[in-house]
Amino acid sequence: MTTWVFVDTCIWEAFFEKPHSAEKRAVDDLLDSDRVLTMGPVVAEVLQGFRRRDQANWVASRLRLAHYWEPDWDDWVNAATLGRSLAAKGHVVPLTDLILASVAMRIDASVYTIDPHFDLIDGLKRHSPD
Repeated sequence: MTTWVFVDTCIWEAFFEKPHSAEKRAVDDLLDSDRVLTMGPVVAEVLQGFRRRDQANWVASRLRLAHYWEPDWDDWVNAATLGRSLAAKGHVVPLTDLILASVAMRIDASVYTIDPHFDLIDGLKRHSPD
């Protein structure tokens, strides 16, 4: 059984900007084992960080190596519910993080991230490279 891993925006940034980083090596390993998932909000976050169209197009072609997952209606509703719950505890978490976490929990995938927002989400599996 494949253990899927959503790669968060902060990890993709290291992957593309730091070619000798531990994050780059870890994502390369995940890509080699065909375990990487992504979704639209993460793709958009990553691509908006590039000023030049040719750079963004090249990065988009690399992101295509990941499996693409489309959140459904229930994922968005669950993300909103999670966001309200965290806000009630005094934590404002970006929508991209909420939808990523909601989908990951529903399909039993892990999230590879260093973003501390994900530490607030109970029940979320985190990917730790070996």
